[in-house]
Amino acid sequence: MTTHLTHTFRNVGGIRLAEDLDALSRDEIDAVAQRNLWATLTAAYESTTVWRSFPALAAVDSLEDFSSLPLLSAADVAAGCPPHSADLLFDQSPGLVLRSSGTASRPKVLYHSWDFTDRVGHLGVRGVRAALPSRPIKIANCLWPGDLNGAFLFVQDITRSLPALSFAMGELTATADAAAVIAAHGIDTLVASPAYGAELVAGTPDLPLRNFLFIGESLGTERERVVRSAATNLTIRSLAYSTSETGPIGYQCHHQTGSVHHIHEDAVLLEVVDEAGHPVPVGIPGELVVTPLTTSGMALMRYRLGDRGQLLSDACPCGSAVRSVKLLGRMPNSMTVDTITFSSDHLLAALASLDVHQPSDCQFQVLWEDHRYRVRLLLSPATSESITTEAALTALRHAHEIHEIIVNPRCLAFEVQRVAIDQFARTPRGKVPVLYQHGITG
Repeated sequence: MTTHLTHTFRNVGGIRLAEDLDALSRDEIDAVAQRNLWATLTAAYESTTVWRSFPALAAVDSLEDFSSLPLLSAADVAAGCPPHSADLLFDQSPGLVLRSSGTASRPKVLYHSWDFTDRVGHLGVRGVRAALPSRPIKIANCLWPGDLNGAFLFVQDITRSLPALSFAMGELTATADAAAVIAAHGIDTLVASPAYGAELVAGTPDLPLRNFLFIGESLGTERERVVRSAATNLTIRSLAYSTSETGPIGYQCHHQTGSVHHIHEDAVLLEVVDEAGHPVPVGIPGELVVTPLTTSGMALMRYRLGDRGQLLSDACPCGSAVRSVKLLGRMPNSMTVDTITFSSDHLLAALASLDVHQPSDCQFQVLWEDHRYRVRLLLSPATSESITTEAALTALRHAHEIHEIIVNPRCLAFEVQRVAIDQFARTPRGKVPVLYQHGITG
């Protein structure tokens, strides 16, 4: 591959990663991406376990054939991960073990070789440099620590490589206590989940923070409004579009906000596909599937991320030739109450008549009390104050499964509550689900 002499690359386990992807031309990006994809396929051909797990690789003679491979689901990954088996591993070299529950029926235990972990850190640093106008000096790491969760370690690796000073507080630190540390030490950058970060910034005005980097889920318009109201000069960016399984997929430049990200095209192959798994044209929404380009760790060929998105055709104002993706939310996730199952899409479709369209503006809660339950529909302050319990009942009457849950004899009560977004229930790792169920369900 012919490359301009000023471009520098890093070799991580046979994969070449640019130090500054935005400095490459379109031809150079395509060339390094194709080289890394071939390296990934070659490693797969040479691995007995990976070849056995992806027999369709036998029909891949060119890069154009790659999209003919079947999609890999979260359930497939859960079944093929340690300790269940080693069928997805390129090799048995030492590394890092993580866990991601995702939407699979059982948790996914993930193995990343140390080479893959090094690759993850490199992409994280590259993303931070692209996102912020100047290098962070002091970083408050307020992500969930331990429990085989990789995000906290991800930020620690980024902070060390920038380099910057790390304040490793974790999300278990009360927001008031974290704010006190930020104020006392003049910390300039907060890294946190959207819910935790919004609560911290909104609850403590006049912090010295210059940057808020979020990860784990979308910030949402209401949380962004709350944060900007409390800190008008704060730079707000996504730390990374990333998953525990794949590592970083996307990053934001100075011109990108919300759900738009550049793609780490030298490190991942990101596709937007239709229901049959066929790639769709640029600009058409679809399901996102990704193939991390790697020669070690776990082989994830055309992995279904559980996200929807679309590739953008317009050039980014930053001048980068790197393609961008706009995230359009999660694929429908479901909840089962007794024997009745419905999805988040069903809920949002019903609430659309009330002008509620953003997943971050609502939460459907089923709260069990022994063998009976209460249902609460929480709405953010961004929604109309005219949405009463009666209005919601009328809207949900057309969503058959949800209506059946509300009128079920086991349902003690249904009510609508408009609450601040920090009152929405969170998962143990700080995410805010649209559908939330708690308590005994027997």
